Amino acid sequence: MRPILLLLPMLLAACGPAPQEAAAPSAAAPASRLDYPGKLGIPVRLDMLPAAEGGRAGPIAGAWRGEVAFDGGSTARCGIDRGGLAELVPGSSHEVRLICASAVQLSGDGRRGFRVLEDGRPVASGVVLP
Repeated sequence: MRPILLLLPMLLAACGPAPQEAAAPSAAAPASRLDYPGKLGIPVRLDMLPAAEGGRAGPIAGAWRGEVAFDGGSTARCGIDRGGLAELVPGSSHEVRLICASAVQLSGDGRRGFRVLEDGRPVASGVVLP
């Protein structure tokens, strides 16, 4: 029995240290959302066109509603949740939320842009934030 006890540490040392388990790969960043049900706030960066470039003559304030054409073909009638902002002035950029009456499906090819239209002409553009 004694010779086995003497050999056991030498056998363990000869085998080397136990292999360390590979670290689990870090979780990938969550995929950006592509679909938004109606009346759910869609986080966006909105860039108002300056009046000199065909944008609105005045700011967006109050209960504004307009057509929003998303890249990939989806169009919806949306309002803008300005958060604490009183108005959105032509030529300015803001992070706001679009509140669309119907569901919005973004293009599966990664495009996240959109245009805000009034009477068929663009008055703002932007990008849906991840």
